[in-house]
Amino acid sequence: MNKTKIIADTGCSLTQEIIDKYNLSVMGMKIVLDEKTYTDYEELSKGEFYSKIENVDEFHTAQPAVGEIQKYYEKIFEEGYENIIDIHFSSKMSGLIDSCQMAKNTMNNGNIKIIDTETVSIGSYMVLIRILELLDSGKSIEEIEELLPRIKENVGFQFSVPNIKYLIKNGRVGKAEGLAGTLLNIKPILSVDEGQIYPLAKIRGMKKVFTAMAKNAVEFLKDRPYNIKIYKTWGLDHNKPDMDKMFDEFMRSFEKLEYDNYKIIEDQLPPTIICHSGPEVIGLAVYGEKEEIK
Repeated sequence: MNKTKIIADTGCSLTQEIIDKYNLSVMGMKIVLDEKTYTDYEELSKGEFYSKIENVDEFHTAQPAVGEIQKYYEKIFEEGYENIIDIHFSSKMSGLIDSCQMAKNTMNNGNIKIIDTETVSIGSYMVLIRILELLDSGKSIEEIEELLPRIKENVGFQFSVPNIKYLIKNGRVGKAEGLAGTLLNIKPILSVDEGQIYPLAKIRGMKKVFTAMAKNAVEFLKDRPYNIKIYKTWGLDHNKPDMDKMFDEFMRSFEKLEYDNYKIIEDQLPPTIICHSGPEVIGLAVYGEKEEIK
């Protein structure tokens, strides 16, 4: 591991804790606020982003150029690393993985592994953290690649937004496009399947949304007692109280499962994700294994 550098992009809802613990290199998506472009995490912190977003007319993401990614890889090798494991959010939501593959091909370097989590945000985080834990336990990346289908199916990810206009505008709506004309009357619960967003449920009223999300997460974790992780997240500061209400409801039911070993993660969403979903969002992801992956 000491000669391998792990990269993860800002679409994986990275926490500072995981960045520091595993010495991650963060590949920032480009954040465009009106006509000014920033690199997420490097040039634009969450705090700066949220202070700016309500005063701009347009915001969206763009991926780093192939040449920029190539230089990023080259710098890591120049620092003495022999291998790169590069982990990204779904290739069906961004061309970033394609650009990384082109950069790799330009370098003719077989020591770069590019991994598609096939999900996004806190869902991608769950795949990423399990990869990191298994690498830390001594497994090779080749062994982990064989385990990836099992890791991915152990992620239960859901989020809700008051409307999907930002998802539509930014081309991230996936299989949820049919909701566009109905959102005046309902609130969607969304998830990701095969790399694309799709509707889990269409519900009237946010209180019922909270109850449904809490129930979905608990149901997912039934019979999944190993390596449990729970990630709660939100957009604007005023979304956090709603997230907390939903999470409290989840925890009351989750505790009845009587699992005694789990980790809770909570963090505000990064600029990359907010540019896709819009700022009014709450999310909950859970991870659990029916049979422990060792």
